[in-house]
Amino acid sequence: MNLFRFNMQNAIRAGLGVMIVFMFSYLFGSATFINWGLIFLCFCYFYFAAKKYVCVNDIDKVGYVFVIAFLCWVSFEYVRAFLYSEGYWMWKNVINSLLGMSIFVVVFLAVSPLWLQGIYKIFYKNYLWLIGLAIIFTQAHNPNVLNYLPYSTLFLFWKYIPLKKRLLLLAIVMLFFVTQEQRNDVLKMLMAGFIGLIITYYAKIIPHWFIKLAHALLLLLPIVFVVTGYLGLFNPFKMDDYIKGDMTREVKNDSGDYYEDNLKADTRTFIYTNVSYTMDLYDAWIMGRSPAYGDEGPIGIASDIDNDTHLRGRYGNEVQIMNILLWYGVIGCVLYFLMYAWASFLAIYRSRSSIMKGIGIYVAFLWMWSFIWEITKFEVFFMMNIAFLGVCYSKKYRVMTDKDFKQWVLGIFYKNKKTFIV
Repeated sequence: MNLFRFNMQNAIRAGLGVMIVFMFSYLFGSATFINWGLIFLCFCYFYFAAKKYVCVNDIDKVGYVFVIAFLCWVSFEYVRAFLYSEGYWMWKNVINSLLGMSIFVVVFLAVSPLWLQGIYKIFYKNYLWLIGLAIIFTQAHNPNVLNYLPYSTLFLFWKYIPLKKRLLLLAIVMLFFVTQEQRNDVLKMLMAGFIGLIITYYAKIIPHWFIKLAHALLLLLPIVFVVTGYLGLFNPFKMDDYIKGDMTREVKNDSGDYYEDNLKADTRTFIYTNVSYTMDLYDAWIMGRSPAYGDEGPIGIASDIDNDTHLRGRYGNEVQIMNILLWYGVIGCVLYFLMYAWASFLAIYRSRSSIMKGIGIYVAFLWMWSFIWEITKFEVFFMMNIAFLGVCYSKKYRVMTDKDFKQWVLGIFYKNKKTFIV
């Protein structure tokens, strides 16, 4: 077996390689240049396998244009970043960000049902040693540092997962759920589970107009809330204004230390404030500042100069849409929206199965979630989010019926099942 051949099987293994990159950097503290090399190797497997095995005719033409336009705009911004960068830390940030953005090649690879099925299969087979590594090598002996999103998104296909496999899947995800302190991960897991259960038990009785309404709300409400927050009418992040009662809890960090966490704490308004201030300061609303710079707002650490990097502000934030705005401007935000809006539209309006409609709602949810959390990283969490864009754009997935999806899902768990029917 030649591991350096750019075939589909090695592209599937490279999906596990994305997790290995994280393991090397987090568990073993590997050097930056080693991580860069591993990321580049994974990218090569993804890119050349997609180029060889994915037919452009299998991809929706409009969706293809949106993705290419977004990537071209991002590439242009990185050219600007290379021109602006100076000093070790600025160059390191730019290269890290550029390698993180390379994960978007997965959009094209995920058009193939074979690849995504293989990703689920390889993670499902390797969950024991991945969990074991986390428990043994992390300081807090906590499995939550190795993300289990490939397993939690399997909830979207809950309807066709065999009973024994359901119980095992539920046990894996529950282990993650009870040890995880990150609201981002927990809420995405809950959303995938909620959609999966709705598809399984209520798909036949939910009217199509209700699905369309949910889709529209998920796409438009974040924009509405940004406007109401900016005008001072309603800020959804100030939960103390509309949720009463104490919601603090004692949690343990990765080092094993306990601290008090307030679930209603507003940890996002200052990010919006700082990024808006920076956009105004440099008149960068349209084109952004490029990935060479961070935000320099007046609140918190964004107003200080870092002692190590000697740069002012934060290089990136926990809110995806604010990073898109900061680095790629309003143009980048519009293109980012179009990718998610059109992908979810295709899944809901141009597909034959209830599974695809559920995936469309999940993709629209990911767009909404980008206003609250999420950042582009070369990691499994974000890889799976990007993969569902490819699923929505794929003509092969959208012509699949529920019967076809059942065969595809069974192929994840059993060797003797066909990969897919179409």
